[in-house]
Amino acid sequence: MTDARPAGGRWRYRAAAADGAAVRGEIDAASEREAVDALRRRSLWVVELLPVEGGSRSSGPSSDRRPVSTHAMWPAWRGRWTDSDADLAVVIRALATLLGAGVPLHRALTYAAQEASTDAHRTAFGAVREAIERGDSLSVAIAAQSVFPAVFAPLIAAGEGSGTLDDSLSLLADHLERRDALRARLRSALVYPSILGVASILGVVVILLLVVPRFATLISDNGGALPMSTRLLIAVSAALVRGWWIMLLLLGVVAVAAHRAMRDPSTARRWHESRLRWPLVGRLERMQAAAGYTGTLSIGLHAGVSLLASMGLARAVVRNQHLAQAMAEAERRVQGGASLSQALSGLLPPLTERLLDAGETSGDLAGMAARAAQAADGELQRTVNQAVALIEPVMILGFGGIVGFVALALLQAIYGLNAGVL
Repeated sequence: MTDARPAGGRWRYRAAAADGAAVRGEIDAASEREAVDALRRRSLWVVELLPVEGGSRSSGPSSDRRPVSTHAMWPAWRGRWTDSDADLAVVIRALATLLGAGVPLHRALTYAAQEASTDAHRTAFGAVREAIERGDSLSVAIAAQSVFPAVFAPLIAAGEGSGTLDDSLSLLADHLERRDALRARLRSALVYPSILGVASILGVVVILLLVVPRFATLISDNGGALPMSTRLLIAVSAALVRGWWIMLLLLGVVAVAAHRAMRDPSTARRWHESRLRWPLVGRLERMQAAAGYTGTLSIGLHAGVSLLASMGLARAVVRNQHLAQAMAEAERRVQGGASLSQALSGLLPPLTERLLDAGETSGDLAGMAARAAQAADGELQRTVNQAVALIEPVMILGFGGIVGFVALALLQAIYGLNAGVL
């Protein structure tokens, strides 16, 4: 909500009614607090309150209570493209706000089922509400829905046990927002090199499939000996024109074979272990694992989950199977009496291990784990930026070299033909 507002004005609100229905509208009030109080007197629990620029009145009906369905506001395809952590975080934070305001759980879930941005989440929240009405706990009901991340159920169970369910939901919303922000930064950093790579590949394919074959026909009609570079270029073009389907078939066979090989856990672990030794990829994978592991560890400890259980939750977000297996061994060492930093030694970046060691020494492991996650996020972003700064000129030089070779081969052939005529 906005913290300050000039006296007088109009506010646009999003709230939940007493029956859990989603309500949107506008209201006149001198301040934010007066707007909230006025809505509470109407039995509306505010989820979002924003000032209307200019304070102008809407031209529609004067009534402020307008139940609105997400389906009516957005096209049917909206949910297919917004299934992100940020969308789920908005609903989870709204749940935390409503529960903190004293709204009954089943009514808050009714609101969540209406306001979720995807069909999968709407269905899941509806099923959770039905399970709550049958007498299940929220953590059990959430665990039964596969669309929610695995970390949800244990953290919600900890919140239920300590009576701080709204705080646990707020932690989950923070976690989802941080994860979505990191993904957005990585995607934005990779947009330009991806476009450059696709354009380069398409440019080379067009040259080899369209330009070179026509030039080869012109050369063959005029006869004469061709330079080695021209013969090589024409041979590559002919192989691509005539054998493109063979290349696609081979790529398909290799893809299917690799997919089947990755189904074997031992093969997948060896592959993931080998990637950690690659110059740049290995560093990126470790940084990504450190960011996800320490971030999840932090919210688990903040929510009151035990260290071993929090380690298990954190391990579940690590995609590299070799690291995940080593982290499972670390959990057994911690259970045997070892410290967390000792058990994870060599698995995470040195800075992450030092911060976790400092957290154990100071007794603030949750706080230092959060700082370690922020540091790993920042280092991951810097590493990606450095990689992109290196890849972009390499791609430009590579594509320029290919175009230069094509131009040289064609010019040599043209020069040879002209010399033969003379």
